[in-house]
Amino acid sequence: MSPEQRKEASELELHKRGIRINVQLHVIESDEEVELRTPDELMQRMLALWAVTAVATGGDVAHYRSYLETHGLKACLSAREQVFLFAGDITEELRKLFLQRQEALYFLAWAAGLTDKLAVPTQAANLKQVLKLFPHAMEAPERLQAALKLRRKGQVLDWSDLSYRLHWAVRHAHITGRDAPGNLNSDAVREWHQAANWLCQYEEENDWDKVSTET
Repeated sequence: MSPEQRKEASELELHKRGIRINVQLHVIESDEEVELRTPDELMQRMLALWAVTAVATGGDVAHYRSYLETHGLKACLSAREQVFLFAGDITEELRKLFLQRQEALYFLAWAAGLTDKLAVPTQAANLKQVLKLFPHAMEAPERLQAALKLRRKGQVLDWSDLSYRLHWAVRHAHITGRDAPGNLNSDAVREWHQAANWLCQYEEENDWDKVSTET
């Protein structure tokens, strides 16, 4: 599918859902221009998100600190994630912020082939089945690694394009003082957009904290 065809398909999906379309938004990169992250990069990013979201939902921070250090995964955390897990007290504000990262984890889990389907997000992600593949104690993440079956680039780019346009619609609604259109989950839309851009190496940005979600 060409970038123009992808844009047209995304706009049709928005139209079906009664979501405002900005026809001025540009097309995204073509399949030939994009190189997805490697399976190892994807697994490490998911493990980082798994750790911070587990702590955000009340998990034992000492356990996740120990797990990441034991398996040499601390370096996989972004600067903000390291501060959250290793720098002093965890505030309620930070918990709420990192709780939203469950949505990014859900999108990346789909991209990794850990879930069968992905639908336009209108409610919070259900990670119950995905989390069964993650470590339950201190074992190495071998089960997770064995389960990885990366999606085709075209599938990822379809969702990258759609997330980009959904995010514009959500932002426009927020700016104009309206509820998110189409019953969209605003947090999920934002997190999916960031996850998709990271996965597609948008602007060649490797720092998770700095991945752009411009619209």
